[in-house]
Amino acid sequence: MLRPKPYALLDLVEAKTPSVQRDFVRKATHLANDLGGRLALANKVLPPMFIPDERALEADRATDLLVITWYPTTEAGEVAFAARKEWADQFAHRTYATQPIMPFVLKINNAVLSTLGLFSRAAASMCEDQQQMQSLIATADIVQGVGIYEGNWTEQLELSNNQPIWMLNFLEYTEEANFEADAEHASAKPISGAKAYAEYGNRMATSLASVGGRIVWRSSAPKQLSGTDDGQWHEIAIATYPSIQALLTMYARPAYRAAHVYRKAGLARTRLVATQPIAEE
Repeated sequence: MLRPKPYALLDLVEAKTPSVQRDFVRKATHLANDLGGRLALANKVLPPMFIPDERALEADRATDLLVITWYPTTEAGEVAFAARKEWADQFAHRTYATQPIMPFVLKINNAVLSTLGLFSRAAASMCEDQQQMQSLIATADIVQGVGIYEGNWTEQLELSNNQPIWMLNFLEYTEEANFEADAEHASAKPISGAKAYAEYGNRMATSLASVGGRIVWRSSAPKQLSGTDDGQWHEIAIATYPSIQALLTMYARPAYRAAHVYRKAGLARTRLVATQPIAEE
């Protein structure tokens, strides 16, 4: 007899005040618990730091809260989503159903990352040298592109208060990887966007580990259930970093910049959002 596959709901919520955010989290948590599930994540969005998806610009800019709930079966998750329809007059939210990668797989991957980090640790403490900080910011602009964020890196550093950040990634792969801008990295035979992105993951692992980063969530085949239609995504992942400066430090590593070529070639589009856990009551 086949074991039921776990199921997760990911909500992007418009909730402008901490009290409204806590109310949504409370409702989602109680509902998940009643159905044998649990709250996996409840994070506030850092407004200036995201790459919105072009199909849902306004909805992305209005997002204040990220909530993920886990359920033991598809049926339980579907009941939980049906209950959310009763909240429509209280909360504007986009909900996605997705298949989570099992936690023990992530634990194995993160154990490998930790081992790699022991041999390649890079300093990422708060930088007193303004010139050094501006150099890190300039490198980030080279890697990710100038002007992709609403704010600037200095503002993001202040907002995050040197606390850990959780980077939410929505990923849509290209059918065939496009190395047009970096032709020297193209393989002899064409490869899929998914394979190029997997290569990015393999190549950036040491850089991620070197700044204390790790993958805390991965799920495949997300299906949008409500909200502004933003097309079909292939995967959702969340990586956490000790601070935004740690992220900037990773961007500055030559090994990461070389790996990023494969991310760029493999993705048709992405949504990237910086988040932090909401304060407990």
